[in-house]
Amino acid sequence: MSYLVLARKHRPGAFAEVVGQEHITQTLAGAIAAGRVAHAFCFTGPRGVGKTSVARILAKALNCEQGPTASPCGVCHHCRETEEGRAVDVLEIDAASNSRVEDVRELREAIRYRPQAARYRVTILDEVHMLSKAAFNALLKTLEEPPDHAVFILATTDVHKVPLTILSRCQRYDFRRLPPKVLAAHLAAVTAGEEVKLPAESLALLAREADGSIRDSLSLLDQVLASGRREMTHAEVVELLGLIDQELVRACAAALLAGQAGEVLDLVARVYAAGGEMQAFYGALQERFRNLAAAQAAPEGVDLFGLTDEEIAELKASAAGVSPETLHEMFDLLARSEDLFRRAGQPRLVMEMTLLKLCQVRPVLSLEAIIAGLTQAGGVAPAPPRPAFAPPGGSTAPMAPAGPAPSPAAPSQGAPPAAPATASPPSTAPAPRGGGQPPAQAQAAQKELLDYLARSEPILCARLGQGQAKWDEGALCLYLPGNGLSAEICTPDNERQLSALAAELWPGGPAVRLARREAPAAPERDRQAEAQAAQGLAEHPAVQEAMEVFEAQVVALNPVRGQ
Repeated sequence: MSYLVLARKHRPGAFAEVVGQEHITQTLAGAIAAGRVAHAFCFTGPRGVGKTSVARILAKALNCEQGPTASPCGVCHHCRETEEGRAVDVLEIDAASNSRVEDVRELREAIRYRPQAARYRVTILDEVHMLSKAAFNALLKTLEEPPDHAVFILATTDVHKVPLTILSRCQRYDFRRLPPKVLAAHLAAVTAGEEVKLPAESLALLAREADGSIRDSLSLLDQVLASGRREMTHAEVVELLGLIDQELVRACAAALLAGQAGEVLDLVARVYAAGGEMQAFYGALQERFRNLAAAQAAPEGVDLFGLTDEEIAELKASAAGVSPETLHEMFDLLARSEDLFRRAGQPRLVMEMTLLKLCQVRPVLSLEAIIAGLTQAGGVAPAPPRPAFAPPGGSTAPMAPAGPAPSPAAPSQGAPPAAPATASPPSTAPAPRGGGQPPAQAQAAQKELLDYLARSEPILCARLGQGQAKWDEGALCLYLPGNGLSAEICTPDNERQLSALAAELWPGGPAVRLARREAPAAPERDRQAEAQAAQGLAEHPAVQEAMEVFEAQVVALNPVRGQ
């Protein structure tokens, strides 16, 4: 007797034996038990996931001598003939080779006659999307109102090519890809039945290479068992199938993260000498960096792409100490070079140059890490919580809401203040001091106000940052350079907006005034102090750290005046 391949030997014979498609088998079994079997079904899904097998089981369930039953006996002549593919009343038609309208017309004529021995005449149309447009049109009427003894089962891997007029006359069932863990468990059961011992990592590798197809996984296992050995190591399985060794992929990814260009080139040469496909190795590297980033970001207990717990633990250990931004940058570089790699006449050269470029990728820090590093290098403590607004005179009492600007005629400094009227509360606005508040105090208030404004009006904030702040009669005045752009900024609307923001920022904040005025020239000694400060600013540890992180150079030095 000729050898029967594993994909046929282990084909399921009942709904309970179908692997990974419980959402379909349970529905069909319930429909048979309830007597609500439709006359047309459409089974769609990827290759090798059980569409034809479930169609045969459904045909057996309908024609079994014990049925219709959800559990066909498998021993009656109807069940045996259906399993062996020689049942007269169960027609399996390959639509790819019978796609003409004449073939469908012959099928319609045959459907009219009652079954010879079975209960139903079941027609299984495999790869039904290959039918021509005329053939689909010829099938419409028969598919909508077939004889009572006829059942149609359409199977396809590309349901989008099936006309909607056909799909609307069928019950559609979508078959899923099988997860790698489910496939690995099924392969373990098959190897146990075949009395063969394979490592668990080899079964997991076969399951991943099958891409969700149970038939492909059994075909790969059949190729391994063709060697005739009853026990093999993982390295022997990888070599026998000609697959990319994951150890080489892991070593290459580690060398890329460490920037070891020589080690990377040596690994590529080993893959090439072993006869491995460069495209497969390139795809494995992309998958490796995807898995590293996912394992680093995902919480514990999450199912990652069907990987085992040991594989996830290894990925987390490999990703420890590497920032997520670095992994993303390296994956993006691989993805951007993929199209060039596929179109290249010598893919190995493109791969080697891409990997050399990856070796030069410096660790990418997150924004939080950069800020923390700059803060530590500059010795700057985190900013304390913002207190309530304190007037320039030193009092911490809250200010009254800003009202109209005070009268220019201020009382002399020598005169005693007048007693406040009993009907109005005492004013707590900052008391004027001749030439205004100290510049440092006013500039600090300006900085806090502009930082608060930047959340909603970043452009206006940038323009107001060119002005100089000064306390004048209890109001915060911002003097902007006397140019045409300042005329557009110094408007009553902007003053009202800034005054409202000041009231939000500080309880009882001051009014804000905008004016155009040339900034007074700094004294000669101030300019000299600024030059000295600028000379030492480039050597500051925080500046040096920022230049190294951002790979920048100093263009201009602007020390803060008044400090």
